[in-house]
Amino acid sequence: MGADRGADSLLREAAYGMTETHTFDATPYGMVEDDRDLKAEPVFCGVPVPGTDIAVVSFETGEPVEIGEAGEIVVRSPSVMTGYWNKPEATAKQLRDGWLHTGDNGRIDEDGCLHYLGRDKDMIKVKGMSVFPAEVEMLLGRHPDVHTAAVVPADDTARGQVPVAFVRLRPGTATDASALRAWASENMAPYKVPLVEVVHEFPMTATGKIRKTELTDRAQQLANPS
Repeated sequence: MGADRGADSLLREAAYGMTETHTFDATPYGMVEDDRDLKAEPVFCGVPVPGTDIAVVSFETGEPVEIGEAGEIVVRSPSVMTGYWNKPEATAKQLRDGWLHTGDNGRIDEDGCLHYLGRDKDMIKVKGMSVFPAEVEMLLGRHPDVHTAAVVPADDTARGQVPVAFVRLRPGTATDASALRAWASENMAPYKVPLVEVVHEFPMTATGKIRKTELTDRAQQLANPS
């Protein structure tokens, strides 16, 4: 999600879905006034499509959380799978009382719109505080020189974990890692400020996604340079 700048730029927006729900569950379609669909954060996915119910619940209790509070995204619709083939335990874990428990973090705002925060297994814990990689990536994306950011965790003896951001800059810019970290310190809560490394390209999958698993070793080296 976001908007590149320039005459030949590309506007992009986010929707939400997964294979287990036939891939398309929430959309920002029609929310173009003042570029709400492009500027909302962290990842604004709009409202559920017709026939689909989306809620956010506690990972621990399964009970709905307050509006604006982060929790697990659950989905109910005629398109939700009936189960995993020959995997009854996995089916029972994810399908409960008619709701698919996605394992994704998210929140619902006061307008009933879904914000996607990333997979629960990707969440970073800094001194007990939750840091969502998608949120840090979106915040870094507001810097005028940042083209793409990918955030992964690294272990840290003092804080448990720290976020590490790999950043690709826009062509013709000269910002460095220390300047980006200083900018982040002014625009993020202290526990969200990442270590930063500027890269020229990312390891990519065949479908065009960043291979974050291939960044984790380098992230750990940045966190523990000795």
